[in-house]
Amino acid sequence: MQTVEKLRNDDYKAIREFVYERSGLFFSDAKLYFIENRVSKRLKSLGMTRYQDYLRHIKSPANADEMNHLFDAVTTNETSFYRNPPQIDAFADHILPKVVESIRARGQRTLKIWSSACSSGEEPYTLAMVLLEKKDLLRGLIPRVYGSDISVEILAKAKEATYQAYTMRNLPPNYKKSYFEPKGNEFGIASQVRNMVQLSQFNLVDYKSYIKFRSMDIIFCRNVLIYFDLKVKRQIIKNFFDCLNNQSFLLIGHSESLHNINRDFKLEHFSRALAYLKSV
Repeated sequence: MQTVEKLRNDDYKAIREFVYERSGLFFSDAKLYFIENRVSKRLKSLGMTRYQDYLRHIKSPANADEMNHLFDAVTTNETSFYRNPPQIDAFADHILPKVVESIRARGQRTLKIWSSACSSGEEPYTLAMVLLEKKDLLRGLIPRVYGSDISVEILAKAKEATYQAYTMRNLPPNYKKSYFEPKGNEFGIASQVRNMVQLSQFNLVDYKSYIKFRSMDIIFCRNVLIYFDLKVKRQIIKNFFDCLNNQSFLLIGHSESLHNINRDFKLEHFSRALAYLKSV
């Protein structure tokens, strides 16, 4: 097998620009070796040795599917069930009751939650489990959880809904018993959870397509904003604001902030967690 050439700086910048234009994901100069390590595997799988050949390949309309493989290669999908427990607890015990109160006041029948970068599905399935635990609070409402991600490959894993025990390490003890089914050495999501979650491919910089996520009550976008530059962050957050009903919430990663990004949201403090409220 021929060896893939070293990634030159000009080729790196061309790949970086292509990824940015198509996805909004931004990689600094310091990420050259990271990109080389990830993308070189795509070249090997295609029998290529030169990055310029790969660039021509992905820019051809006939090879549109390769763009999805490239996004899969350069994104990191580290996640787990009940990730950041204090934030999920705040969602369950404080945010959800506030939102339900607003929904009932509007005469609304459906609770809609969007996990906007759902990766392999742990987040939206966690949210669905919480909703099942809160069935008395939600009495008379129809709960819906929407999960989206740019990666087609990772969404396929979410739809398969089979996980290793390690991803379940943060779950409350009763969740594993109630919402999972053993599958050999792994665990599958129970049908009552899967039926609440609708998964679809979505690019956060495809600004015209946000219309299908309008009238949301809660949006999760955790540990994603770090991949975008300031311009893209501002546009994404503006779109989230427009997608939310009044008196609804946006939750981002525990180390992320909307400082210098958006002033429309009101910062709400909960025990060991923060959330952003749309109140107009």
